[in-house]
Amino acid sequence: MLGAILDYISRTNLFNFIIFFSIIVFICRKINLGTKLDDAKNVITQRVEDSKTEKENSEKNLKNIEDTVAHLSEEIDEIIEKSKTNAKLVGEKILEDANSLANGIRENSKKLVENKAALLKNDLLRKASEASIEVAKNHIINELNNNYELHNRLIDESVDAISEVNL
Repeated sequence: MLGAILDYISRTNLFNFIIFFSIIVFICRKINLGTKLDDAKNVITQRVEDSKTEKENSEKNLKNIEDTVAHLSEEIDEIIEKSKTNAKLVGEKILEDANSLANGIRENSKKLVENKAALLKNDLLRKASEASIEVAKNHIINELNNNYELHNRLIDESVDAISEVNL
C-alpha cells in the first residue's frame, strides 16, 4: 500500500509540486527572505516618510515664495517711484548746473567783450596819439623849413635849457 501511494504520487503533479515547494522553502531559508522583505519594507517606509518631509518642506518653500511674490508688485511700484523721484532730482540738478554754467559763460563773455572793447579803445587812443604826434612833427618840420629864424631860436632855447642843468 505504501508502495502504491508512492507510485501514485510519483506519477502525478503532486509529487513535482512537493519537490518544487521544498526547494523554494529551502532557498527562502537560505537567503533569509523574511529579513530581506522586512528590510525592503523598512526602506520603502523610510522613503515614504522622507517624501512626506520633502513635500512639507516644498509646500513651506512654495508658501514663502508666494508670500514674497505677493508683495513683489508693491516693492516694484515702490522702486519705480523712488527711481522717478531720483530721476527728477538728477534732472533738476543737471538743469541747475547747466543754468549755472550758462550764466558763468555769459558773465565770462561779457567780461571778455568789455576787455576786448578796452583793448580796442586803448589801441585806437594809441593810434590816434601816434597820428597826432606825426601830424605835429610834420607841422613843426614844415614850420622850421619855412621859417629859418624859428630854427635858430629852437637851437638857442635848447642850448639854454642844457646849460641850466646842474650836474
